[in-house]
Amino acid sequence: MRRSAVTAGLLLALATAVPVLPVASPAAAQELTQAPAEAQSGRYALDPAHAKVLFSVRHLGFSTYYGAFPALSGTLDYDAKDPTRSRVDITIDVAAVDTSDAELDKHLRSDDFLDAGKTPTARFRSTGVEVTGERTARITGDLTLRGVTRPVVLEATFNQAGVSPVSKVYTIGFDAETVLKRSEWGVSAYVPAVSDEVTLRIGAEFTRKP
Repeated sequence: MRRSAVTAGLLLALATAVPVLPVASPAAAQELTQAPAEAQSGRYALDPAHAKVLFSVRHLGFSTYYGAFPALSGTLDYDAKDPTRSRVDITIDVAAVDTSDAELDKHLRSDDFLDAGKTPTARFRSTGVEVTGERTARITGDLTLRGVTRPVVLEATFNQAGVSPVSKVYTIGFDAETVLKRSEWGVSAYVPAVSDEVTLRIGAEFTRKP
């Protein structure tokens, strides 16, 4: 009896000590969708905690070097019935560039590259959307960097929309990718040792505004 009582006590202690993870209800799960037409139309704000631009360049022919722009803000106007009417406007804090190398980050902020002292932000404003698949679209727009504005094209993928199980807020998420030539924005230092072509990979979540 004494051993049983001790065992029962240990089991009770473990049960109360281990946190119970929330399980999404069937109703909550049904609110999530990977179909763009089923997402809620309206204005969204970029979630800065879940948005980032990764960039990569070829370095001296030896490797692909990666960095990030982790500080973004912006809005999305989403039209589920007619995605071609959707618009996105994103501002990137280029002064917050992060390569995990403080000296390199300082150099990238200089006028050799981003010239963040004079132009601390870059901005992308879409000008058109072309649906290319069930969950994909080609987004054209203007990218302004170092005071130069040129067109770019993003290949975008719709990931999911619905009420986030964490924030409890209606959220919509996308990935996108593009390749551009940095020299076209006046960033030509060390070309071709450091490649002129830069690949940008973007992940972003937007939250529905009331």
